[in-house]
Amino acid sequence: MLERHEIEAFLTLAEELHFGRTAERLHVSTARISQTVRKLERRVGATLFVRTSRRVEPTALGAQLAEELRPAWEAVGAAVRRAAGAGHGRTGTLRAAFAGPAAGQLLVGVAELFRERLPGWEASLREAELVDRLGLLRRARWTWCSRSTRCASPTWRWVRCW
Repeated sequence: MLERHEIEAFLTLAEELHFGRTAERLHVSTARISQTVRKLERRVGATLFVRTSRRVEPTALGAQLAEELRPAWEAVGAAVRRAAGAGHGRTGTLRAAFAGPAAGQLLVGVAELFRERLPGWEASLREAELVDRLGLLRRARWTWCSRSTRCASPTWRWVRCW
């Protein structure tokens, strides 16, 4: 089984293609990166990087391993971030109502960014006319609408996006 620091060193070197930048990103020495990669190569039983005094390139096997390992490593990181978010109470659903295709297109992009930056949260979008949006907010079923409007309730929070 690989250790966390071996995976990080390997994937970062495969991305940076430079021992110095890899060491800088991981806050360790270049000697540590070199030792870690050599240890990993011994464990795998094959050379993962071709090294010269000027360049570092992954071998075919190194490139294949990086390609197969990266999605799994990113999934591990995302799972840990979701768990940490849930542990700190950062989970839930943002419900947004909008009117018209332009607002919908804008909110689709916002929702994708929202989900990416807050993995424990969901974003739910719905098209609704102004009267429908006010009712959704009154019933506390939705948390945001796409147009600022004066309203009687001081507990509603309105955000103007254009």
